[in-house]
Amino acid sequence: MALSRELSKHKDILAEIGSYIHDCRVRRKLSLQHLSVRLGVNPSYLREIELGERLPDDEFIRSLSENCELDENYIFNSLGKVPLIAREELERQSLLQEILKEIGMSKLSEEQKKEIYRQFYLLTKNTLSTLEGLAVKQNR
Repeated sequence: MALSRELSKHKDILAEIGSYIHDCRVRRKLSLQHLSVRLGVNPSYLREIELGERLPDDEFIRSLSENCELDENYIFNSLGKVPLIAREELERQSLLQEILKEIGMSKLSEEQKKEIYRQFYLLTKNTLSTLEGLAVKQNR
């Protein structure tokens, strides 16, 4: 019974993602064939994804997001996956790995960990905004 519910939920998610991709393609007035060529995939692969019959691979999601200005995070999160850019950054940045390891190994409650992540997020957004503002001023 539980397996049946899980499979049904999985199919619903794939159908939702497929519909999202299809709607974006249609809004951009791209044919299935044209978008397939741009993405370097077989049209049947794209069609199966749009119909919710196939799970898109990570590189396809990235390429599709870049070509159609789709929200990559929405697709990955809907599929229960960590976004590709986050995984790549984590693999490249040993300091980030250490930070996450220290937090994970701490005896803090989940609520306290969430607060650390929230503060880290706010600090990151603020710092990015400041640095990007400085870069714009320097380029003038």
